[in-house]
Amino acid sequence: MLKSFSKYRALAPDQRRWFRRCWWQFALWHIRIQYFPYHWWKARIFSEFNIESGHSLPLSLSEAIRLSEMAARHHIFPINCLRRCVVQQQLLTQYGYDLALHFGVAKQDARLKAHCWLTHKGQLINDGPEVVNTYTELKLATEQSQHILASLR
Repeated sequence: MLKSFSKYRALAPDQRRWFRRCWWQFALWHIRIQYFPYHWWKARIFSEFNIESGHSLPLSLSEAIRLSEMAARHHIFPINCLRRCVVQQQLLTQYGYDLALHFGVAKQDARLKAHCWLTHKGQLINDGPEVVNTYTELKLATEQSQHILASLR
């Protein structure tokens, strides 16, 4: 815990602001996904991301992702891939980044696993290729996305 706090204190002011913003959005999205009906939060995943603030992000895209991943790892709630992707997409879209949300499935121990990740201009930004390549990407129709989102909950 103390080591984590030391890492936070070592961040520059812009980095700390971004970290806090991500941390609070993770909490908000965790509560939405965990405690509200699926149809309520599912609609917000795709409707809130069309806002551009006109401001530029004071960090690079890779730095923003790195800090948001750090906020997810040090969160009080379990932050899975869906929560990470939703928050990262929501926040970065506000700065004009056009991000694509991808869903994939894999079979493991006779069970179907789901995973999601983000790309920017065709480049993977928030996950490693060694993870993503273990999933078969789904090209989803609207009704199919409902089933995948529900399984990631």
